[in-house]
Amino acid sequence: MYDIPRLLFADDKGTIYDHPTLKMTVRSENLKTIPYELEMEPVPDNVKPEYLENASPLAYNQEKAGIEVFKSGHAIFIQPPEGYLRLYLPAYQKRNNDILLPKPYTPVGWMNESFVSPITVVDKLPSSESVNTGKKFHGFLKSYKKENAFKDFLLLNSDLYHTKNEEIVFPLSEETSNFSENDLTTILEHYSKIASYPILNICHNNFKEQTNPDNFLNIIERIKSKNDNMTIIYSSNLQDMVILKKIVESGCDCINAELMTTNSETGWIVDESVSIENVYKSLQAIYRKNIYKSLTLHTLPGLTDRQTETESLIDFLSTFNIDLLLLRNMEIDPDIIFMNNNLKNEDIKGLKNMLKLVKKKVKNIKIGYFNRHKDHFLLEHKLPVLKRRKS
Repeated sequence: MYDIPRLLFADDKGTIYDHPTLKMTVRSENLKTIPYELEMEPVPDNVKPEYLENASPLAYNQEKAGIEVFKSGHAIFIQPPEGYLRLYLPAYQKRNNDILLPKPYTPVGWMNESFVSPITVVDKLPSSESVNTGKKFHGFLKSYKKENAFKDFLLLNSDLYHTKNEEIVFPLSEETSNFSENDLTTILEHYSKIASYPILNICHNNFKEQTNPDNFLNIIERIKSKNDNMTIIYSSNLQDMVILKKIVESGCDCINAELMTTNSETGWIVDESVSIENVYKSLQAIYRKNIYKSLTLHTLPGLTDRQTETESLIDFLSTFNIDLLLLRNMEIDPDIIFMNNNLKNEDIKGLKNMLKLVKKKVKNIKIGYFNRHKDHFLLEHKLPVLKRRKS
């Protein structure tokens, strides 16, 4: 007989309790269900449960064999750490119609004297040496006394280089696209000496903002000539085919499409600012280029694992010869998607079953979470583990 984790709830001060008899429930789309022991993993020690002040948790009452609203406490959730994928959403009832802050809401329960959650590791977790690269780089930036606009920008946005996989995230904007060639190459050259496998991830999703891409393209060529070990990734929702072609010609190592869906029928529901047709046209324009291609897919249980979404994803990966599928947890109030009347009712496979089908249909696809250095791009970590666990 399978065990079910206990319900967790918080009082008005945020103190968390486990209920002696009621069990936790989870959500996929608008379906509330009961998770079992075999679907749960221990919550990593560095993750602390949080509570929703204006939501009551849904609980499973074994005596009544039904799901009920627990009105004597607040709903609990976690935000999974990097490298983990959630398989379900928390089940709760809002006390008002407020939209929740964009977070990767994930259910959590109590079992065997510890917090447990339906999460799974989808990538090899970086070593402590990789994690410490950001600290070493921070020390260099603090000690660098010469005037440098790029250095000042990084120190004001230290989360851009305090990453676990030796990656500097570089948001392309009006400000950053006009950094001087010398400022950029000087700082990045030092990063290449500190990091074993340095990555520069150029993120460009706001195409309405005025940027100076031509200036930046010349800089990419210079960066590559002076830092051959550095991997340059261009991450974008791929709405501008002209810029994409120029980026590829400049010597970029990888094009990373960053999307919430590959399905044009639901694309406008999930993110109306992104045209899936433009994504297809952009990738068709660079189809024969010798460059790595990855897809960062922001997942939402009950959406990503729908029948049409799964079919669309498989078609996308196969059509454009995508090398690497990166799975992230969509940061959103799920009601924004699932309360939309234009979303059709469909069969939901479950994220693990969806990934099994992807692996079966797209033989050479690699799955992960973190952006990868070119030397490691095609490594197979055999994650996530998709086999059914035994009791």
